[in-house]
Amino acid sequence: LRRAGRGRTWTTLLLATFAAVLHWSHITHLFENDRHFSHLSTLEREMAFRTEMGLYYSYFKTIVEAPSFLNGVWMIMNDKLTEYPLVINTLKRFNLYPEVILASWYRIYTKIMDLIGLQTKICWTVTRGEGLSPIESCEGLGDPACFYVAVIFILNGLMMALFFIYGTYLSGSRLGGLVTVLCFFFNHGECTRVMWTPPLRESFSYPFLVLQMLLVTHILRATKLYRGSLIALCISNVFFMLPWQFAQFVLLTQIASLFAVYVVGYIDICKLRKIIYIHMISLALCFVLMFGNSMLLTSYYASSLVIIWGILEMKPHFLKINVSELSLWVIQGCFWLFGTVVLKYLTSKIFGIADDAHIGNLLTSKFFSYKDFDTLLYTCAAEFDFMEKEVRSHKNCELPFAFFVFIDILKEFRPGCSMPEIWDVEDPANVGKPPLCNLLVKDSKPHFTTVFQNSVYKVLEVIEE
Repeated sequence: LRRAGRGRTWTTLLLATFAAVLHWSHITHLFENDRHFSHLSTLEREMAFRTEMGLYYSYFKTIVEAPSFLNGVWMIMNDKLTEYPLVINTLKRFNLYPEVILASWYRIYTKIMDLIGLQTKICWTVTRGEGLSPIESCEGLGDPACFYVAVIFILNGLMMALFFIYGTYLSGSRLGGLVTVLCFFFNHGECTRVMWTPPLRESFSYPFLVLQMLLVTHILRATKLYRGSLIALCISNVFFMLPWQFAQFVLLTQIASLFAVYVVGYIDICKLRKIIYIHMISLALCFVLMFGNSMLLTSYYASSLVIIWGILEMKPHFLKINVSELSLWVIQGCFWLFGTVVLKYLTSKIFGIADDAHIGNLLTSKFFSYKDFDTLLYTCAAEFDFMEKEVRSHKNCELPFAFFVFIDILKEFRPGCSMPEIWDVEDPANVGKPPLCNLLVKDSKPHFTTVFQNSVYKVLEVIEE
């Protein structure tokens, strides 16, 4: 049995590795075919990083070309050019930890290769024709731009391995992992844009989001919580939040979903409380590592964590309210929603933070007729505009497929008695008649009273006579 279990594990890891290599190769070739990156000069490669991508790469280049690594880090932490004449800490302002780590790896890699005496790049003279002068083009990990892009693509290749493992873990079958990978590839343009915009912040955070979701799922499934799982979740949260300023909104939706699941009774209060504590610790660590970035403490995510913690502590008081279960759900949901918004507003006023006001304005413009320069500028990009009709209605038949899956779930998991034949074994005289379980679901009286009931479970109490 142990050998069989090890064999299945190794097969899963082998398939996950294949998925990682396949995705790495796919995005690498897409990027190369789009930019012809390997044949560009150094200047042209840097110009290929348009918009804010060039800004992020410039800080990587600053550390790489500095006399020493520490000197380069000091230069980006005391930047005099970006917002001249102000001197700003760009590591705090622009989530530049990925560039710092990659620059350190590049410097270590080139020094080791120099010591060994191995060549890290090959340079060519490329004749461009049409009256243009020849240029020198270098390829290999010894070229800073090539190294920068290569590491990003390797990281996102590993992300596909995590997707395969996640799908396998959720479904309990390697077929589930295969379906997950296939769905990602079939909807590749909607799932990622790393092949067109490697330096963007989500390119570094996305893989850690998949790892974080896998760990959350494992914690929710586990009957006993282990410290190692919680520590791993904390680390993945930090690695997800540090590179990307919008990670807080992703975690906000996750926390909201977990809270909703708790409210309807699917996870216990102890487990949710520990998850909330881990998120709070992760947020505090990021606050410290970001040199006291106040936007983290004044975010909707931070406010939501505090409000949910307060609701969990007030659970005994909520249970004393003499209302129906549905009304109690609504009360807790409204308490969370309005509490989060009010606390976010108050903390922003106290700390004097308005840097993220454009995000609230963008959300307002989605639901109301509000418009300003920032919202109009953002919605020029398809990523921030409303979803296209083609995507909503029929692209890849996603919505019809989701509808049929939903109907099938309702059919398979409709509330009722599971395995009614067991009752026939216990009570042979009742074979062919309605099982006692079905009768108790409809009416538990006079021998039982209903203690708790939701859409899935019904707990009965024996009446003492």
